[in-house]
Amino acid sequence: MSLFNELKRRNVFRVGIAYVVASWVFLQVADLVLDAINAPDWVLQTLMLLIGLGFIAALIIAWAYEITPEGIKRDRDVTPEDSISHDTANRLNRITIGLVLAALVIIVIDRLVPERQSEHPAAPTPAQVQPEEPGSTNTAMPVVAQASDTDPAAAPAEKSVAVLPFVNMSSDPEQEYFSDGISEEILNVLTRIPNLKVAARTSSFQFKGQNQDIADIARQLKVNHILEGSVRKAGDQLRITAQLIEAGSGYHLWSDTFDRKLEDVFAIQDEIANAIAGELRARLSEQPLETSTPVDMQAYELYLKGRSLVATRRGEELLESIGVLKAALQVAPDYAPAMATLAKAYVVIPWFSAQIPTGTAREEARNWASQALQLEPDNTEALSVMGIVYNEADLDPAKALEVLEAAVRADPGSVVAQNFLGDIYTRIADFDKALMHESKAAELDPLGPVQLTDLANVYVMLGAYDKVEELAYRALELDPEFSHALMHLADLYFIQADVQAHESIAQRVENTPGWNSTFKSRVQVQLMLLRGEYSQATAALKLQAEQARRGERGAVVGIAFQAVIAGNFDLAGEMLLRALDNGDGTWNVPVWVRLPEQAPDSEPWQAFWRQPGPARYAELRRRNGLKVETPMPTLGTRP
Repeated sequence: MSLFNELKRRNVFRVGIAYVVASWVFLQVADLVLDAINAPDWVLQTLMLLIGLGFIAALIIAWAYEITPEGIKRDRDVTPEDSISHDTANRLNRITIGLVLAALVIIVIDRLVPERQSEHPAAPTPAQVQPEEPGSTNTAMPVVAQASDTDPAAAPAEKSVAVLPFVNMSSDPEQEYFSDGISEEILNVLTRIPNLKVAARTSSFQFKGQNQDIADIARQLKVNHILEGSVRKAGDQLRITAQLIEAGSGYHLWSDTFDRKLEDVFAIQDEIANAIAGELRARLSEQPLETSTPVDMQAYELYLKGRSLVATRRGEELLESIGVLKAALQVAPDYAPAMATLAKAYVVIPWFSAQIPTGTAREEARNWASQALQLEPDNTEALSVMGIVYNEADLDPAKALEVLEAAVRADPGSVVAQNFLGDIYTRIADFDKALMHESKAAELDPLGPVQLTDLANVYVMLGAYDKVEELAYRALELDPEFSHALMHLADLYFIQADVQAHESIAQRVENTPGWNSTFKSRVQVQLMLLRGEYSQATAALKLQAEQARRGERGAVVGIAFQAVIAGNFDLAGEMLLRALDNGDGTWNVPVWVRLPEQAPDSEPWQAFWRQPGPARYAELRRRNGLKVETPMPTLGTRP
């Protein structure tokens, strides 16, 4: 007898077919059940592996054994007269037919029910995103712990959406910034829609390259809709695919693919935003969206690249962004968004780098923000920048508050406006309002390290040190090298006189590239004081002061902070007066430099507070309740 006939006689083929159909039906049911209980992906993958191994075992058993009236016997022990393989074959046929009918029912149901959220045929999944270059701030894992306190069923009541970074499908990885920029441009158009909450770029871009479930992403961003898609750019041809997903159900509310010329990108952005607005219209204003203004494509691409560099908040990238954005403005001199983003780069760089003197950076910010506002009087980014300029260059908090309050009224969903307004209220010690606006910024941008650490600034002043520590570590989960988070922890452990914890942070600071020397010196002086190395700390301060007097150190505010920490108010007053001459108002965060009453017998300290700008802050801080008796974060002050 041939091998084929023998396999047929022993029902090996029938067993194999029945096994395959039964396995398919089982896996479909298992997939539904596991999805309903939010089981991890590996559970279904393990079942598939076991079923695959079982298939081989089933064929071996079908070949070697036979079912008889007396039970299962080895095939060689069954005589032809005792064999009932024909009856077994009929039973297997009936079982297989039943399983096929069950499979058909499942297929029909699957066609009638909308796709589940894990399937996205209209656009590549996040897993298809190419890994980012080393050092990018967008590769950090999102803070999963933050989402755990939100029940999946308790979706945000208001209409809300997050725009995930579109996948770069171009062959050139250098086009990554272009696909990111398209996503952010659509996000910016959506923020203009009244009554629509839009997750900030910093938070939504934390999921770049992360193959996470849509519902999980929505929970972490506290939104009820997700927009995702892809961008393919080849020469002057552009294909953008986008789809809007309802996070709670996983239903695709809308999807479309746009094949256009590159110069049509602005129209595509408007079409996508209007389509989303239409889908969510039940709770939104009927006010039509403004149409985006086309601009030279070379300038637009440079603008997108520059904006992505500003978003990193790293010294070298901020410096690079300035050159890129100026190149965009050479191509399109009246491009207001590029002017506003350039102004933002200049206004934030003194907080992250000492490469440009603070006074110079602030005046450049004023210049570019003013030009942007001449072209677009309601440009929120430019208005927000002017608020910081009024505060830190002109030392005019009243003017800063006026501008930023107007920006927030015009665009309450603007993270930068809420954040900068909260910063100003922190500077004048109005901590209730500071907490309100910084919390709003963190709500709009829940995975943004900048918002978390600026919120921590308020908690420092309130003495809520546990909260400061929590926020700083959450920021470091998002960006392990974020300078402000490490500075918060260094200050905190200095306040708590925790030598071991401070040593750990000091080591991280020392090993982190891109930190300016003043920041590192501050951490080192703190550690010397904690260890009781007072003479070494005094010598380190003396060396820095001498360098500042010779003009070798521009960021003298950091020296003033260290002097206050060490109790040397004469040196602190001298450095603060020098900072005033340099147009550097970064001293006005009231962590260390608070009130003249801190050192009534120090003439340099008092001379600083007699100046018009510092005197205004002192008066506002007293009026808002800040007193010299308020616990000062100095060595050994414990929560």
